[in-house]
Amino acid sequence: MKEMFFATAILSVLISCSNNESTETEKPHPEKEGVRTLSDVNAKAEALKAEILNSASETGMTAGTVYYVSNGGSDLNSGKSSRTAWATLSKVSNADLKDGNTVLFERGGTWRGSLTAKAGVTYSAYGSGDKPEIFGSLQNYSVREKWKGTGTPNVYVYDQVFSNDAGVLVFNGGEFYTCKKVVGLDGFTGDISQLKNDLEMFHGLTDKKIYLYSDKGNPADRFSSIEFCLKNHIIRVEGDNVVIDNLCLKFGGAHGISSGSRNGLKVTNCELGWIGGSIQRETTRYGNAVEIYGACRDYVVDHCYIHQIYDAGITHQYKNSNSTQTVTMENVTYSNNLIEYCSYSIEYFLDQPLSEGDLMRNISFTNNICRYAGYGFGWQRPNKVARHIQGGWLGGKRKYPAENFRIEGNIFDRSVDVLLSVSALKEEHLPRMENNVYVQAAGKNFGMVGVEYKQYYPFDSNIGALIKEKGIDGNPTIIFAE
Repeated sequence: MKEMFFATAILSVLISCSNNESTETEKPHPEKEGVRTLSDVNAKAEALKAEILNSASETGMTAGTVYYVSNGGSDLNSGKSSRTAWATLSKVSNADLKDGNTVLFERGGTWRGSLTAKAGVTYSAYGSGDKPEIFGSLQNYSVREKWKGTGTPNVYVYDQVFSNDAGVLVFNGGEFYTCKKVVGLDGFTGDISQLKNDLEMFHGLTDKKIYLYSDKGNPADRFSSIEFCLKNHIIRVEGDNVVIDNLCLKFGGAHGISSGSRNGLKVTNCELGWIGGSIQRETTRYGNAVEIYGACRDYVVDHCYIHQIYDAGITHQYKNSNSTQTVTMENVTYSNNLIEYCSYSIEYFLDQPLSEGDLMRNISFTNNICRYAGYGFGWQRPNKVARHIQGGWLGGKRKYPAENFRIEGNIFDRSVDVLLSVSALKEEHLPRMENNVYVQAAGKNFGMVGVEYKQYYPFDSNIGALIKEKGIDGNPTIIFAE
């Protein structure tokens, strides 16, 4: 159990595989130039991460009024200059912002809570330094006097009521994290005496307090920072044509950026990490980094660093078994993102059995680097599934109607489970895949792309030829991680 908490240790083990790599080479392609070994993949990922984290702000994106937000500001100010900046997320969420306005957060600042994004408004950064941070965790909970002994050996309780379920507790910025116990799973009844392993936690169903097993004493003595990822969306999008740029969103128990049916949502140059894990209903936990649930048009996620997400890094999805209403998802682009340690790097679905006109049109996943699916805290999920593209289930029948759907020039680097899971009811609805790089340990699974498939293909010496023979990818690059 203990090894679940050492994300950095897992990373070092994975990287060490680069000493034993072999490759199957194919004809060169611009998107894949220089990617022939695991070391090449590592270098590409590090370069993209640095590019994203050091990206410049787009401060002149709109012609409307610009508002500034600073930790040194005041909500009594006008907000119309850096010297008269606002101070809080609440002020921004409740302000009478208009289509074409821009809200700029000061770099190096940290805000805690949630933000409501209004129609036509751009949210970005100003100044120099690190991206502005918006944390769903309401404070640093490394407060010694608040962690109380319970009488059960090594079990501490934080002396405060939290009505929103905690998905995960993150220590020292991600050095360690908890394993959440859920009533009804693995024989757990809610009795804190059942907490037996270091950093197991439980959020009480009745008293709404957070219990933690710490075998090295008071948690605040062990960790300088303790973030509670409570059930809330960090940014809730409530209008069309919202731009979210150059922000760092972390430590939320639900979604990072949550939206229903919207047009024109653009998320660029952002970092999103340690998101999800709260209970959605009964024993089901959830949480995606960026999600549209419903119809959408002109939806873009580009140059984002997304990591440690309980469920999906990026997703567009909708399902209603009783609806005949047509849902269209069109002009959806996920490009140039680095996505690591998620259960699903990218997930999509559109499956309404009673609706005849549903369609995903002009869908593009290009030049993303997706790594370590299932190696993060999301592997606590009871259904042990992880993959970089989640667009279907083994043996399942899903409609997933699509037109002009492309998955090109991506790197899919290792999964605890499978690399890809993609299906549709009709061959013409499957994505066109070309020039992708596939990295996996020999003997593990590639996964499957096809109509009503009933088996996964193993990642062995035949996988490159098989991918081409089955028409899955016309020009794959295969890299063995062992």
